[in-house]
Amino acid sequence: MFDIIKTQRSLALKATNNSTHQFDHLYRLMCREEWIRAAVDQVLSNQGARTAGIDGLTKKVFESTTARTTFVLEVQEELRQKRFQPLPVKRVNIPKANGKLRPLGIATLKDRVVQLLLKMVLEPIWESDFLNCSNGFRPGRRTMDCIALLDSYINNRTKYYWVVEGDIKGAFDSIQHDILLNLLTQRIADQRVLNLIDRFLKAGVMEGSLFKTTDVGTPQGGICSPLLANIYLHQLDLFWWTKYGCLNRKEKERRRTRHQGNCALIRYADDWLLLTNGGKSEAYRLRDEIQTFLLTELKLELSVEKSHITHVNNGFDFLGFHIRRYTSQNDRPKLLVTPADKVVTRLKAKIKEMTDRKWFRDSPLLKFSALNAVLRGWMMYFRHCNAKETAKDLDFWVNERVFIWLQKRHRLTPTRIIDLYKHREHDTRDNWGIRNGEAMLYLYRMSDQPITKYRSRHPANPYLESEWVTTLVMDKAPQTDNVWRGNADNGAWRELKEEIKAERGAYCALCGSQETLDLHHLQARRQGGKDVKENLQLLCRSCHGKTATFGDHSRLQ
Repeated sequence: MFDIIKTQRSLALKATNNSTHQFDHLYRLMCREEWIRAAVDQVLSNQGARTAGIDGLTKKVFESTTARTTFVLEVQEELRQKRFQPLPVKRVNIPKANGKLRPLGIATLKDRVVQLLLKMVLEPIWESDFLNCSNGFRPGRRTMDCIALLDSYINNRTKYYWVVEGDIKGAFDSIQHDILLNLLTQRIADQRVLNLIDRFLKAGVMEGSLFKTTDVGTPQGGICSPLLANIYLHQLDLFWWTKYGCLNRKEKERRRTRHQGNCALIRYADDWLLLTNGGKSEAYRLRDEIQTFLLTELKLELSVEKSHITHVNNGFDFLGFHIRRYTSQNDRPKLLVTPADKVVTRLKAKIKEMTDRKWFRDSPLLKFSALNAVLRGWMMYFRHCNAKETAKDLDFWVNERVFIWLQKRHRLTPTRIIDLYKHREHDTRDNWGIRNGEAMLYLYRMSDQPITKYRSRHPANPYLESEWVTTLVMDKAPQTDNVWRGNADNGAWRELKEEIKAERGAYCALCGSQETLDLHHLQARRQGGKDVKENLQLLCRSCHGKTATFGDHSRLQ
């Protein structure tokens, strides 16, 4: 691994010191066994390796050392002999929060490995060229870097008060292959690398049994696709930098004197903002100028209907945040950044789905664990903005949802539910909780998360740092589309329940009721009780709720 880091560092250093240098002999780096092995290890350790492409192979096939070594040598041989051919991407549609479907591309494991190898040789070079206004899908950067930039632009000194919210129609799917390859040749002289990228771009898509060619766009779901898109949209950054970004202080002052105003660009992949300290008419002029550039130079279309012109006092949404310039009578104006309403609505929809009555058979212990994972992940995303009041409101709402779900699950009175699940946390407050072994698992309170100011600490090129290496880690989102709802595979437990019903009769051992029967541990599992027939009895939901150990290590019934 040290040799890989050293080589990537040398590539980054060469690119930084010589902005016009064209790199050759990159392909032979991709053919090295050490590089391929590192790429295979990363791809197989990724969660996505459990999902197969059109070849049907998953990480299970490569669990043994022998199988993994054979795979590494196979990839190396195909690359060396220049006979590696990417397979079409398998396209599946997954539901979005708004009810629509989002197409997702799944490449084969071998294609993912080779794409990661491409990223390992290309990323150190282009990280030396990318501008600071770009933060999307770049190593060591995240969405908060864009929000932090806004804080330096929207103030009484710079007065960037008008904002153009840019929206490019299908940016990733509209990238022109010939333009992208021409841009790559500015830095890459190795034709073998360029040919390999071209084959990936034209590999096509499989939808069921139908093959579709890909004449435009980057590989869907591809590891190197975000990097290729950044290389393509880097031209937008350069256009802004050449005309407005590189102006010195005197040139900017002259523009202000002529009432032209200056502008700043913030881009996160295909989401971007253009801020100006000119008037509203200047904002419209800049929008039209960017629209012309995108269309003529990159063959990309700007959606005028979705590209809004907004004053910061009215507020706008960007990357899940709502940004507004807040002014009070007794305080100086300041930037107020809060979670966007649509993100809060989406979180509520997910929590409501997880606590729907159709999941009333789920274990409370697993349910609390699943809810905590969603709530903690959401709050960690927004912990650097003014989210405290939003967190308090959400805590109250989530508490209500949990109470409703527990009532539906147990069919007990509110008082009994509170007696079972309300516990004293840290000797300071009551909170929903359930015993987990010797400890208590409490429901996560988002308002407990401290709000801290975010400070960007990313280097100009992370590959110039001594220990940096290419990774598969992507930027985090407030909430993923698919989350664990707290249910588990309880087939064996239900089978045991059916056997006891057949042997003892399907009725409560205490009152004889035949409605809503649960399995109850005579000796609690936390006290060493086992999931065996001798330690289990059938009880109706009412009698079960009255037992001393009810709620401890609850299982799916």
